[in-house]
Parts: sequence; C-alpha cells; structure tokens
Amino acid sequence: MKNILLNFLVFGATFSGYAQTDGEIVERKEIFLPDSVTTAFQSSYDAGKAAKILKLRYYRIVYYSDGLKVTAYSIEPGEKGIYPCIISNRGGNRDFGQWNPVMIGRFLGRIASWDYIVIASQYRGNDGGEGIEEFGGKDINDVFNLIPVLAQIPNADTSRIGIEGTSRGGMMTYLALKKSCRFKAAVVTAGMANAFNIIASRPEMEKIVFSELIPNYSATKEMSLKERSAVYWAESLCRQTPLLIMHGSSDWRVLPSESLELVNKLIQYKHPTRFILYEGADHGISEYREERFAEMKRHFDYYLRDGNKLPNMEPHGR
Repeated sequence: MKNILLNFLVFGATFSGYAQTDGEIVERKEIFLPDSVTTAFQSSYDAGKAAKILKLRYYRIVYYSDGLKVTAYSIEPGEKGIYPCIISNRGGNRDFGQWNPVMIGRFLGRIASWDYIVIASQYRGNDGGEGIEEFGGKDINDVFNLIPVLAQIPNADTSRIGIEGTSRGGMMTYLALKKSCRFKAAVVTAGMANAFNIIASRPEMEKIVFSELIPNYSATKEMSLKERSAVYWAESLCRQTPLLIMHGSSDWRVLPSESLELVNKLIQYKHPTRFILYEGADHGISEYREERFAEMKRHFDYYLRDGNKLPNMEPHGR
C-alpha cells in the first residue's frame, strides 16, 4: 500500500534541496493523475467544473518535520495569481485512509478548483515517510510544518490559511485549533471529539489503533485519550477561527453524539460555530456529497477568501 502512489502516478519535473530545518522542502515533484481518474472527472462533473480540475497542478512533496522526512501533496491552480491556502488533514491511520490518486484528484482537487492552494500531509511513517505516526501526538507537528512549506510555494498567500479534516483528520484539526490562532477558518466532517466514546462503540479501535500508535498507551491511557478529545478542552479552541462542523446522523465510525457533545460546549464558550447534522448520512456524508462541498466552499469563501468579520456571539436581538 505504501507504494500505491508510485504505481499510479507519473512523475514530471522535479527539484531537490538539502534543507535540514523543519518545514523546509527536501523534494518537490510534479505528478500527473492517471487517465482513469481524469476520465472520471469528465463523466462526473459538468464541463466547466471538470475543465478547471484538469487544469490544476499536482505535486508530491517531501519535507522535514521534527527532523523526519514526511510526505505531502499540494494542489495548485494552473493560472498565475496569489491564492489563499487550505491544509487538509486525512482520516484513518497508517495505510488506511492514505491519500491516493482518487482522493487526491476527487477531494483535494475539488477543493483546489475553488481557487485555493490545498496541501495535505500523509503524516510521518506513511507513503515513504520516516518515523511512526502517533494518532494525534507529535504528528500534529506534521500539520503545522506545512505552514513553512506553503511559504516556499510562490503563489501561496500564507496570510490566509484555512484548515479542514475528516474523522481522525477532524481530531487533528481540533488539535491545531487548540495550539494556534493562525487559521482563518476551519471545517470538520465527522471529527473524532471523544476518544472514550470511540472505545465504547468500537472496542477494536483501542486494540489495533490506540494501543499500537499512541506512545506508552497502557501507562498513560486516560491522559492520552483526553489529549485527543476536544470535548475536554473545547474552551481552548481558538475563538478567532470560525468553525463549521458537519456530521451524518447514521455514522457508525464516529458517532454523531461526539460532535453534538462538542457543539454544546462550543455554544457555551461562544465559539463561532455552525453545525449541520445530515439526516441518515454515513461517515463520509456520501448521501449529501454536493451539499457538503457547497457548505465547505461557502464557509472558506466567506471567512478565508473574503475575510468577513466574525459573528456577534453575545446574546442579542429582540
């Protein structure tokens, strides 16, 4: 699985460096999506939308994070200009949920087609990267170190950076908002917000994910799970970052009660939050895919691209 991208992508122009500083690019190669993916664009989208996605430029990047070489992907508009940026956090762990040619094109490419530069880490230890991911531990640095990576992309406007994530990627997004106010807008889809609930509903997650990836898990279980559960530190999420949370009511991987619990706390702390619960939708909200993308675009366009002011979160009105 770790070589899936090498099997499916054709590499083009490349340059290499010898940077040793975290966030500096070691290697950046232009890649081209396989015909099966590009053909799917033309059959799935209208001509205008497909054409815009096909004009995007795709790159495979190796960068330093905590001294480790980590793999990421950036997708950039083909036209000249300066563009706002979105960091996208993948779900899953290890090989499961890795960015692959289909997801790079159909998800990251879809977002980039809105005139954003999108960048996404595979996290350490994956897709040829060094180290071992910690499922919300030190691998959060792999997310933050994408910011100096963006600073090395000439057409990236690093004064306007947003962040988004699904499932485990939602947890990574919450962790980022806990540690920084750098992000102008954030979107979370079916984000893990209470790891104790995950264990209760899916006991196998503790056995095959938490205990294998979280360092010293048996001795630090309660502390480690709380550190990865935004419901325990909702008041610490940066209130300068407006947040859109979406969840499917029929999601079995991450129960919607996790988002509901977090949203209630965010309301209490007057965090600018919009919450959408999609009736009967699964983990990826596949039944309302177009609506999900439309809401994500609206949120990023309003706060990140256009820089609109935050709403008044104090009680007001008649």
